[in-house]
Amino acid sequence: MKKENENSFIISSDRKEDDLSKGVNSSLDSPKDLTALTNHQKKKLRNIRKASRALDYIILILSLIALFIGAYAFWDTHQVMEIASSEEYAVYKPDSRKNLTFEELKNKNPDVIGWIDIYGTKIDYPIVQAKNNSEYLNKTVLGEFSTAGSIFLDHRNQKDFTDFQNIVYGHYMAERKMFGDMELFKDKGFFEAHRYGVIHRDGEKSLGIEFFAFIKTVGTDQLILSPAKMQADKKDLVDRIYNNATYSRKIDFKESDDIVILDTCDLSITNGRYILVGKLSGKVYENTFKEKVSINKFSKLLKKVYKFDALISLLILWILLVVIYLVYENIRRKNKGEEAKTNVQNNEKQI
Repeated sequence: MKKENENSFIISSDRKEDDLSKGVNSSLDSPKDLTALTNHQKKKLRNIRKASRALDYIILILSLIALFIGAYAFWDTHQVMEIASSEEYAVYKPDSRKNLTFEELKNKNPDVIGWIDIYGTKIDYPIVQAKNNSEYLNKTVLGEFSTAGSIFLDHRNQKDFTDFQNIVYGHYMAERKMFGDMELFKDKGFFEAHRYGVIHRDGEKSLGIEFFAFIKTVGTDQLILSPAKMQADKKDLVDRIYNNATYSRKIDFKESDDIVILDTCDLSITNGRYILVGKLSGKVYENTFKEKVSINKFSKLLKKVYKFDALISLLILWILLVVIYLVYENIRRKNKGEEAKTNVQNNEKQI
């Protein structure tokens, strides 16, 4: 019985092997099925390659756009910083020995009414005044568009600074541009060491500034940030300044004394303001700070590069790279196509 079972198992196994070998031989003997399968695979490969190439082009185009935007943003930021630099206006600064350059600036822009210089800082700019307070938010003293704007006097003030409360505005900017140095007065040591400045007026005697308070407030503080017109407002305003000051120093006030308020943004809070308050007087204090003018070699190099239309050159370079890439891709596809064709022919010969 056992022997019969073993023999039947051997016979059935042999039959299975025979059936399997027949199936393999029959599949090899039908080249049509193999050809159909190969064509299907080739079609799928072509679709995959097309999708891959399309994805490559999309990534390449997006990369070029990102590079172009990045380069433009860098160039634009550099231009804004250059325009905002006090060194750009130094040639026009009023000088007792030669005032021609300031006259030239006034001829270029009749809105120029004076010049402010805060000793020991980079706040050293011409002052303009327009019919409203938005005119010079994004316009330079020379009339060019720039987000750096200008230093300007409140349109409600008299242009000769004869009001009791004179408000001068300027953008807070990085790299110590415009009113960026106002932030330095947050340090008590800096506030104590930097007490004086000067305002040169158009056709009038210059006024000395003695700073006595630094305040952090908000733009809705109407008492401090609106020019006081009535005599009764003086005491309330001075009391408010001392009561809200981060740092302050006591100075003597006469009934005829006026003040100047420098106003810029405090980015640490919503609608925040840095306020620096000083008393105006006919006494102009000596500037004991002899700050050296630093030469930014990188900035000078960029200026030279910009003269050669660097952005256009960069764009041309990108176009050349794209052309080289497309030529390379075309050659690579041809080589792959020929290689695939050769492989198919070899397979067919083997079959």
